[in-house]
Amino acid sequence: MALLRAILTRGFRPAIRLPSVGPMAVFHVDTGGCEGCAMEVAALDGAAYALSATGLRFVTTPRLADVLLVTGPLTRAMAPVLETAWHAMPDPRALVAVGACAIDGGPFGENYAVLGGLEGRAPLDASIPGCPPSPASIVAGLAGLLGVSGLSSSA
Repeated sequence: MALLRAILTRGFRPAIRLPSVGPMAVFHVDTGGCEGCAMEVAALDGAAYALSATGLRFVTTPRLADVLLVTGPLTRAMAPVLETAWHAMPDPRALVAVGACAIDGGPFGENYAVLGGLEGRAPLDASIPGCPPSPASIVAGLAGLLGVSGLSSSA
C-alpha cells in the first residue's frame, strides 16, 4: 500500500509552478473542434496544477472574468456567444486564443459552419500555439500575458 501511495503521490505532483501573480479570473469558451485543447484547459483546473494558489482561477460567468480563454475554431453558431461573453466582461480584459484552431482555424477551414480562427478577426492579447498545447504551455502563456516569468518544473 505504501508503494502504491508513493507512486500515486509522485505521479500527481504539479508539473510546473507559477509564481503568485495576484488575482486573475479566467472564463473559458470552447467554440467547437475536437475538444483536445478544452481537455488540456480542464486539466489546469485540477489539483495537479493548484492554480488557486497562484491567484489564477476559472470563473463560471464572464462578468467576473479578466481573461477570455478561447479554444476551438470560431464557428458561426458560437460567434455571437463569444461576442456576448466579451462584452459582458469588465475592463480591463484580455483575449487569449489557445491552440491552432482558435488561432488560425487549424484543420478547420472557412466554410458554411466555420469562420476559422480568431487571428485577424479580433485583437488577441496572447496566442498559445499547439495542437493541443500542454497545460504547462497554457500556464506559461497566461504568465507571459501578465509579464510574469520564472516558471519552473517541480522535480
